[in-house]
Amino acid sequence: MISITRYIAALSGKGGVGKTTTVLNLGVALQEMGHEVVAVDTNLITPNMSLQLGLTPSQATINDVLYKRAGIMDAIHVHSSGLHVVPAGLSALEYKNHFLTDYRTALSRLECKYDYVLMDCSAGLWGEVSQAVKAANESLIVSNPELISMVDSLKAIKMSEKLGVGITGIVLNKIRGKHFELQKNTIDGMLQDHEVIGKIPYDKRVPKSSFLRTPIVKYKKNSKSSKAFRRLAKSLDSGERAEPGFFEKFLSF
Repeated sequence: MISITRYIAALSGKGGVGKTTTVLNLGVALQEMGHEVVAVDTNLITPNMSLQLGLTPSQATINDVLYKRAGIMDAIHVHSSGLHVVPAGLSALEYKNHFLTDYRTALSRLECKYDYVLMDCSAGLWGEVSQAVKAANESLIVSNPELISMVDSLKAIKMSEKLGVGITGIVLNKIRGKHFELQKNTIDGMLQDHEVIGKIPYDKRVPKSSFLRTPIVKYKKNSKSSKAFRRLAKSLDSGERAEPGFFEKFLSF
């Protein structure tokens, strides 16, 4: 039986941190655990989800749902990985500043049909992003272990908290283990009461998986990044930190 649906907004203060990649691989990993998952692209300005998965533009999109040209169930695509996806329209004409992005109403029919609704929000703060966050009941912050990315992530945390949406945790993506990256004590100090629940190592096979339109969790199941995404899924699902892998232990050391 489906439990109460968790609407999770994936946020980042800046672009290029790997938010869409995180959402898609987390979704597949949760699905492998037996959950019903749908990933929704709420990035109406620069949508990437359909491109990254190679979805055909024949079906309805979230834009059609927001314009009330289609229902949310009509906009669900099923990727070859099995993941259910609601993409955004790729045409620039599909986005207008004056249209009301009422995500809460648009996504309401997903309630109790899915365990997880993962919302891939656009980079930045307020505006379009805040409309998507308001429809969520928790936020997941995706960042890189770099000063600029972390500072922007702190702003995203403040925005989410101001909107009354709690922070589930922070995901550090593209970790290389280099000396120029922020160290653990610095990151912990910046985040204060917020916990890093996922550490995803940089994996040169991720761009290839995007080229093949297949999430890395499916493309290379035993890669270090795939294992990290599965640990993230377990942490998110249980609320407890999954046992760190060798790479995470090495970074901590």
